[in-house]
Amino acid sequence: MRLGQAISSLLTEYGISQIFGIPGVHTLELFRDIDRSGLNVTIPRHEQGAAFMADAYTRVSGTPGVCYLITGPGVLNALTPIGQAWHDSIPMLVIGSTVTREQLGAHRGTLHDTPDLAEVLRPFTLFSETVTTAERVSELIDEAFTRWQHERSRPVYIGIPRDLLEEEVGELHRPASSPSLAPAAPPTPQLTEELKRLAAATSPVIIAGGGARHDGAAVQAFAERLAAPVILTGNAKGLLPEAHPLNAGISMPFPRTQELVSAADLVVGLGTELSDFEVLFTGTAEPQMADILRVDIDPTVSHPDQTRPTLALRVGAFIEAALAALPAPDTAASAAGTARAAAARAGLAAERAADPHTPWIDAVAAALPGDAILTADSAQVAYQAHHFLPLDSPGRWLAPYGYGTLGPALPMAIGAAIAAPDTPVVALAGDGSALFTLPELATAQDLGANITFLIWDNGGYREIEVSFARTDIRPAGVRTTAQDLGMIAAGFGAAVTTPATPAELTEALRAATAEPGLSVIVVQAPAEHRVEADALQEGTPA
Repeated sequence: MRLGQAISSLLTEYGISQIFGIPGVHTLELFRDIDRSGLNVTIPRHEQGAAFMADAYTRVSGTPGVCYLITGPGVLNALTPIGQAWHDSIPMLVIGSTVTREQLGAHRGTLHDTPDLAEVLRPFTLFSETVTTAERVSELIDEAFTRWQHERSRPVYIGIPRDLLEEEVGELHRPASSPSLAPAAPPTPQLTEELKRLAAATSPVIIAGGGARHDGAAVQAFAERLAAPVILTGNAKGLLPEAHPLNAGISMPFPRTQELVSAADLVVGLGTELSDFEVLFTGTAEPQMADILRVDIDPTVSHPDQTRPTLALRVGAFIEAALAALPAPDTAASAAGTARAAAARAGLAAERAADPHTPWIDAVAAALPGDAILTADSAQVAYQAHHFLPLDSPGRWLAPYGYGTLGPALPMAIGAAIAAPDTPVVALAGDGSALFTLPELATAQDLGANITFLIWDNGGYREIEVSFARTDIRPAGVRTTAQDLGMIAAGFGAAVTTPATPAELTEALRAATAEPGLSVIVVQAPAEHRVEADALQEGTPA
């Protein structure tokens, strides 16, 4: 057995059944007899697509996505989605080939040679290493799966010289017991002190992020015990039921919620960096926070208003301790918490009513099957859906929060569809972002899954055009109108519709999600969505 085969066999012992990647002359051994190993292989049309697919596959399945990538350009093509996975704390195993061991560091112009790929990827990974022995490959794979259980998850890169992949080796096996790594736990005095602060708070607010996405029931119980409104970040969308009286929604940019946060005597951050992304695209500033209790498995990140160390603990473990220590709230406290959350929701509702995208977002909501998964791009309509599209369960909204990549929606929809083959998946993108990864329509068509690609066509990069307008700079380089997206999609074999009204969009989306197969829906943005940017483009006040 050659090392490439042994790696595929070893991965199945860790529960891996899916690989994303494009075979190349340096990675042939990774694909030798791969169909006999129990691994399914999805071939994207670009390595960027492979890693975006692996990201979404991980989020939906709970199993780390794995990429097999070729030396140099193949690995570097995937760097953007690897960066996204790093930013959103997604475990991903990237196995890439390198030049031969003899050629490492020689820089003799060898095919695909790149100066120290492991060093290039190190800032975006939990660890990154080029190996020179088969034993080290096995050790690093086990280290990755072990550390993902106990640390903040990040991608891992393992570079393997192509001559090593060709080497005859014995079978590789998962160790009977992996090295013992204690889960992150704060000193008892720190936890005790923070629980005292919680008990003393009279107007607390909870901000729940992606690190809490698997703890929805616990967060709900904690909020009810604390009588605290819960503000969600994008990566926690659906964590609480929409109708829960303490759910303040994804509303951080809006005035009522900013007032709520500023008035709180304690802001409890659960699995969130408390980053500025939640207000970035609205032109508003972050609210001042009087006091912060941040609970996160990663203690190295802190907020500027944070005066005490992060409580380095998983959200679920912290809530378990808090529920054991905190008394139930009295009637007055419960009523006050509910009223504060209601005020924030009223502010969110007012913003929703005033936004011109809302009828279209409502049209999407009306058509979605109850279990549908949505993948969102960096696009104007997706930013609004981030706040205004109702979802009652977590894990159904996958988006490039924070890193802000363009083009992930379609390949992430493919990864999600592979992870949940019986679930309709809807990708939501703008025309500008769709063009970044449009060739993955071919991959989606090959897959035959129930994937609908909904494209909001506003003639270019309208969100950037609006940003120009807000900054009083004449727009430049934001109009792209050469393409006919419907014609392109039809060329890939997709069923194409072009609804002109919200009602037609609901009808088209219902039909598309009802049956397996690739559908593309192109919506031309109405004229009222273009007023602000058009006014500045013409030289008049916006």
